[in-house]
Amino acid sequence: MALRPTQSSVMMFQQRSNATQQIIPRTESTERTSNMIKFLYQHKQRPIPTTDKHVIVTNCPHCVKLRKNSFAAYLDLHKGTYHCKTCKSKGRFPEFTKLLLKKMEPPQHNDYAILSASNVLSSSNNAKHTLTRSEADIDSYAENLIHDEATLQKIESEHHINKDTLQAFGVGITPVNDDTALCLTFPQTALTYKEEDGDFKIETVRLKLCDLDNPAHVVQLDPPTSGKESTEGLFGYQTASYQDDIVILTRREFDALAAHQATGLPAISIPSSNYQLQESVLPLLDRFSRIYLWLDDDVDGQIAAERFARKIGEHKCLLINTRQGELEGPINAHDALVAGKDLQHIVATARGIKHDQIVDFSDLREEVYNEVLHPEQTRGVQSKDLPTLSSITKGHRSGELTILTGPTGAGKTTIISQLSLDYCKSGVPTLWGSFEIMNKRLAKKMLYQFAEKDISLNPKEFDEIADRFEQLPLYFLKFFSSTAISDVLKACHHAVYAYDVRHIVLDNLQFMLSQQGGNSLDKWDLQDNAIAEIRNFATQQDVHITLVVHPRKDNGTHEELDIHSIFGSAKVTQEADNVIIIQKSREDRRSLDVKKNRFDGTLGYVPYKFDKETFKIHELSPEELHKAKNEKFKYGSTSVKFQRSK
Repeated sequence: MALRPTQSSVMMFQQRSNATQQIIPRTESTERTSNMIKFLYQHKQRPIPTTDKHVIVTNCPHCVKLRKNSFAAYLDLHKGTYHCKTCKSKGRFPEFTKLLLKKMEPPQHNDYAILSASNVLSSSNNAKHTLTRSEADIDSYAENLIHDEATLQKIESEHHINKDTLQAFGVGITPVNDDTALCLTFPQTALTYKEEDGDFKIETVRLKLCDLDNPAHVVQLDPPTSGKESTEGLFGYQTASYQDDIVILTRREFDALAAHQATGLPAISIPSSNYQLQESVLPLLDRFSRIYLWLDDDVDGQIAAERFARKIGEHKCLLINTRQGELEGPINAHDALVAGKDLQHIVATARGIKHDQIVDFSDLREEVYNEVLHPEQTRGVQSKDLPTLSSITKGHRSGELTILTGPTGAGKTTIISQLSLDYCKSGVPTLWGSFEIMNKRLAKKMLYQFAEKDISLNPKEFDEIADRFEQLPLYFLKFFSSTAISDVLKACHHAVYAYDVRHIVLDNLQFMLSQQGGNSLDKWDLQDNAIAEIRNFATQQDVHITLVVHPRKDNGTHEELDIHSIFGSAKVTQEADNVIIIQKSREDRRSLDVKKNRFDGTLGYVPYKFDKETFKIHELSPEELHKAKNEKFKYGSTSVKFQRSK
């Protein structure tokens, strides 16, 4: 990809290109060199070239697990030797490979127990994992923008980003799907070794297309998803020269543009704005000794920044607070640039990460202050489909355990499928563990809910809807029916680390634990232990777990369920932060009854109806509720007044 760097770095890019033009001469050593490079890539190493055309830099196997600069091993591709500038170790490449294999963690089987939405929807392994546009097309998009004075002026006026910065990042414009409206194109790039050229090159591996008038709205991703074997990329990765060891990591593309323009430092953004820094991206960051994490200066952003720091390595990360402790103001780099703030000063005040097990009030003071000043940020993600449910529970929060129960056939899976999809569309990475129905059936249900219609009536729309569905941060466990809780939580732990999953749905407890334990007493103990482990996992990993639990056997009286109706001992509801029961009457009237809410104690009910057209439930309108009350139907055991969300 022929990206245009800023004027200050033109010479550096030319020097790098010349220095690596013939990094591997076409001699008998070419095959050996190729094998060395392949070994590094296959073992999650991302080497970079140096000014010496025969030498590359990568992680040192002696230092890789220690808190020091491990990206300091210089490999001589001609001699087949290495030496580390950090620990001074040296040797031949066979020794290097042997040491690296010892230090590398063995492949975790849990990775193969997790499927992405595209894996579940795809009937074959030929999912769309490669870029469909050519390099020439992507370059032409950047040329289109450079020659479009009106759009350049619009971007500079609204976003304060100049032409040179846009060129450096390869930002372009193009219409999508024969639409006359223009989209901004943001290339996600990586530095990769091209065997056919014997050279390292900046390559676009994914293209994000966003609305020109609302860049936060993603119109299309090409490819829609990234496969396990595909190369990951980061927007702005080419702004870091081979000599750069400092970078700013942001949430959005315009934040990276603003940070780079104002500070001159290399700046990159995460692949999506969902606060996901996937494991496959981490090798691209190994080369940097200092990483500034400049995410949104709010509760969610700072929690994500600390989570990213733990994944990358706390010793090399610094956190940036855009507001600098002020009550109001811009919360990210782009907003700060537009507001005329001094971004260099903001970067200079970045703070390190303290030990996560030792805190005092000074550490908590800012978090407490944020909760006092911005209580809406701590309430959690709001449901767009069921606003009344959010008005009762106040939102969907990390670190909590929610129990959902209801009579057989009441629609437990349908409801939690809809709710999880609702939160997922709001940017909450979600992992589904369906132990009662197969993943394909569940994915079909969710796809219909996502489309809000029966796709089978118009199959031609499937690809377009499925492409949008695949862009959701949604994953599925492969486990089905009886599965040891230890295996489930191992896979969940991997998902939290690799995909930054924040919501885990387990449907349901009885099927997951079926055929385990001997007598009835063992089964009670088994369930209690499972609940305790799930509760502990939610707290320690700071994720929300929704657990579907069957009620005790229905006696056929259609009596209203309560907390004591849930199958198992009292431990199930004692450990839960929220308990939601689906109430179902003789007349088949239904409601969601919130029986427990540890966050603020508010209880209440949400009368609803099922819409066969959209495969979703909808809250009853005030008129429908009034009519139902006149029919003397009781929707819940609590007396909280029904309030329609404003």
